Amino acid sequence: MAEPNLVLGWFAAFVGAIGFGSFAVPIKGDAATKVDIDPLVMQSYKSLMCFLTSWLVILLGQEVTFTWWGVVSGLFWVPGGAFNIFAIRNAGLAISQGIVASSIVMVSFIWGNIIFKEPAKSQIMAYSAVWLIMGGLYGMSLYSTSDWVDTDHDHDDREDTTNNDEDEYNFEDEEQDAFLNDNSTTSSTSSTSSYENESRNPLANSLEISSAEPVREKLPPGKGVIIVCGKTFQRRNLGLISALLCGTWGGSCLVPMHYSKGDTGGLGYVISFGTGALLVTIFIWICRFFFMVYKLKSIKEGYTVLPPFHFRVMWLPGATAGTLWSLGNVGSIVAVQQLGQGVGYPASQAALLVAGLWGIFYYREVTKPKTIIKWFASAFVTILGILLLGYESGGGGGPGR
Repeated sequence: MAEPNLVLGWFAAFVGAIGFGSFAVPIKGDAATKVDIDPLVMQSYKSLMCFLTSWLVILLGQEVTFTWWGVVSGLFWVPGGAFNIFAIRNAGLAISQGIVASSIVMVSFIWGNIIFKEPAKSQIMAYSAVWLIMGGLYGMSLYSTSDWVDTDHDHDDREDTTNNDEDEYNFEDEEQDAFLNDNSTTSSTSSTSSYENESRNPLANSLEISSAEPVREKLPPGKGVIIVCGKTFQRRNLGLISALLCGTWGGSCLVPMHYSKGDTGGLGYVISFGTGALLVTIFIWICRFFFMVYKLKSIKEGYTVLPPFHFRVMWLPGATAGTLWSLGNVGSIVAVQQLGQGVGYPASQAALLVAGLWGIFYYREVTKPKTIIKWFASAFVTILGILLLGYESGGGGGPGR
């Protein structure tokens, strides 16, 4: 294998951070929020664009190569991506991405340093660098939500002075009762229109998961409950668990590239990854369809209850988000090839820094000067950890070494 190109590797990690840090921006608009898109649907847009854009590597002089390890990567990435979307919707963007990025850093370092035995000048300093990165990412996540939390509490206080607490309690009670008695009330004409719509949605019934759409409109993100198989879970807690699953499971999506042979690594792996992602996504849709058929005992109803793609609304934000993610994916693949699994993929998780900059300067989610200073201090710690990890790895070497 050729000697790693450190300049190319770090530039690719930078590109990966830009793509990964920006892909969520197009789906934060009003249109995407209004349709409340299903996580698997959004992931499908990403998978499709990942497949279509993967062929652009041919323009860079890359020959068409394929390895079935790309499908294995898809088995890691597609569920991880769906977990990530669920986490963003239910726990919040900043905190969920902090958990995702931190867990990806740790998982990638374990693979690179312990499993693949990628060299490090000092194990103690390498582990210290990883903890610096994780601590910095946590701080960036924390200080990118502080203003929102304060505003949310003020909003709640104002609501308490203008709304009757009993009404809110009855609202949540009514939502849960509407779900629990859903099968017996689908033909009832006494329910409110919002719950009639939910009752007529066999998807919520067959999965035994309350969509709680009215609650989502009334309560801030991360509040309220989700009912799964008759059991009640806090929406925020499920979102945080989902973020952890995304980082620990999806964070291994480039590990299969270590086992690819010949010229199927690096840019040669991009087409395999895109193809694998699309095949896995189709397979999950097929499994979901047959699960619905089994639950509803009807092929027609099983197809009817599958979530819509909202193509007219989502084609542009979905395609843009998928393209940006694909850009980040290509960057991270090259970074892993040149710097190693333990350095290349963690370096691309500086994406949280990019996402935070979007939040501060574009969405103005953080406005207090002290909070912004703390965020930049955390960003400095993250960058310091990435540089230290790169120094201690000595460039690392590609994952095939």
